Amino acid sequence: MSRGLYYESRGGRRMTARRWWGVLMLAVALLFPADAHAEDKVLRIAFDKALPPFSSVDSTGEAAGFNIELIRYIAEHSGWELEYVPLDWEEAVTALRTGEVDVLLGMKYTNRYDQIFDFSESFFTMSEVLLVPSYDQDIFTLNQLSEKVVAVQRGHTSMDLLESVRRVKMIVSFSQQEALENLLRRRADAFIGNRWTAEYLLRKEDRWDDFTMRSGLINPTDYAFAVREGHSELLDSLNEGLNQLYRDGTYTRLYSKYFEPYSPHLTDWWRKVVAGLLIALAVGVISIAAFYAWNKRLQAEVKRQTSALADVLAFQREVLDHTESSILSLDMNGHITLVNQVAKRMLSVSDDWLGRHIVSILPQLPWEAALANRHRHYEDEFVWNPDTQQVYHYFMAPFANSAQEQVGWIVTLQDRTEQKRMQARLIAQEKMRALGQLVAGIAHELRNPLTAIKTFVELLPKKMDDARFRTQMLRYVPEEMERMNRILEDLLDYSRTKPLQTQRIALDELVHSVLGLFARRMESERIGVNVRIPVHLMIDVDRGRVKQVLINLVLNAMEAMVASSEKRLFIQAGEDSGQVWLSIADTGEGMRREQLDSLFEPFYTSKAHGIGLGLYVSQKIMREHGARMEVTSEVKTGTTFTLWFNKEVSHAELADSR
Repeated sequence: MSRGLYYESRGGRRMTARRWWGVLMLAVALLFPADAHAEDKVLRIAFDKALPPFSSVDSTGEAAGFNIELIRYIAEHSGWELEYVPLDWEEAVTALRTGEVDVLLGMKYTNRYDQIFDFSESFFTMSEVLLVPSYDQDIFTLNQLSEKVVAVQRGHTSMDLLESVRRVKMIVSFSQQEALENLLRRRADAFIGNRWTAEYLLRKEDRWDDFTMRSGLINPTDYAFAVREGHSELLDSLNEGLNQLYRDGTYTRLYSKYFEPYSPHLTDWWRKVVAGLLIALAVGVISIAAFYAWNKRLQAEVKRQTSALADVLAFQREVLDHTESSILSLDMNGHITLVNQVAKRMLSVSDDWLGRHIVSILPQLPWEAALANRHRHYEDEFVWNPDTQQVYHYFMAPFANSAQEQVGWIVTLQDRTEQKRMQARLIAQEKMRALGQLVAGIAHELRNPLTAIKTFVELLPKKMDDARFRTQMLRYVPEEMERMNRILEDLLDYSRTKPLQTQRIALDELVHSVLGLFARRMESERIGVNVRIPVHLMIDVDRGRVKQVLINLVLNAMEAMVASSEKRLFIQAGEDSGQVWLSIADTGEGMRREQLDSLFEPFYTSKAHGIGLGLYVSQKIMREHGARMEVTSEVKTGTTFTLWFNKEVSHAELADSR
């Protein structure tokens, strides 16, 4: 006889022997609390003893099921020893709440339980099912359970679902299995409970076809392990074990073992095979009947598509012939397969050249390099006619078909003669403008110290005996001469071409050698320095010249932070796309857009006593190394200079940069 109780929706509830047993267990737990450190060696694992295939006790008295095997694998991974405690569901929840057990295997996440327990990551989506006899034609939804008797499990979330149904009557049992027995014995009109357990038990009794799921997947929620609130270390270990089961495929194997044998698509496999064969036979008959008509339509469609393709090809040919660029297509061996009208005019060829090798027309193309590397693009310029100095720009790229297989090459040519001439005129004009600025800057910079020296010379006959005059002359005249000397030295550094003496140096050692020069000043001005440079970064540079660049950038940064409340200098380096970069950032006053545009012009400076050649010369040194300098700035925030070096600089590159 079932141990379930008969309830009405909002009626009173009777106390049973099992409820008294739960109260007794709670009292024992309060009088004799569990050892707080027991989980360090042995974990007590509670589980619903009648919830197959998730957890149950088999015929030998051993714990079995999907949840049991999950915790066993996690215990092996974490080095735990397990002690299983099979209980009814309400007893298991009470045992976890009072601390008699450490883990409850499988609990649906609800707001009510979340207030007293902590949950692991979800490893299953649990849902209820409304199950009724197959002959029933009255119950299809939860709302139609009014005045009906429904079998449910005590403490299960299905009882909460029925709270909104008026005049429903419930038979409450201590387990899913007992609730299902009430349905089998026709004590109830319907069953609401675990969808997987219901199907498992009914198939085991060979009664699955006698019942129908009228509302499946009701209230799907996360299903997880539960621990007492605050046991974060145990919870982290459970989550780590679950993640390990996902990674090594154990979870997938266990899921297939316990749930796929009872999935409808596998249980009804033979039925589906027969249905599939019948459908295939019907489709075959229909296909044979329709084949003749389809063949006729296919012939008409092929004719239409052929005509459309011819129109498309004609249109593409018109586009190719009226573009501004010369276009040639080649096969894999370099033979010409297509030449548009522009190419015929530029290269003075005709259709007779189709099939000839491209080298016979354009020997300037890097055909040998293209054969060696068929997957890259090639782009450059060459002089087509030395007499008229015609310059052609070519672009040569591999061509692939719809299957992404290379079938040839596409070559485009553009006449850059007029563009080159225009560039030459603009460069000449720019040189003249720069020369004018340079002369004006030199005149302005030299005039100031010369005026001071001239003044002292004119006063010399009158104030030769004045001791104060002699003191000032001996002080200011050398300073002004040194200033003129610095101007001339910077100009010479910019104009002269010295051979670079490159050597392989460590970038961090070079930076620290520069910072050592300003250590005392940085300490007195309270400038914080943050250096992050990997020790393995090496560059091939002229140590003296690059050090001159770094000294200039560090000095500029220090002077830019004179009025800043927070003075910080950040120096970082790294690698990107085969290059080494070094950034120097300050928290100074920053620069506006118009200042950045003139930053590298000679004699441009925002300093009261600056010359305006420091960044000019620094940029020239970087170009001599085949490197580059970039700058970003924001007013009231600071400025960042970034130097980009090649990891290895060849002599040819250095010669080209000069």
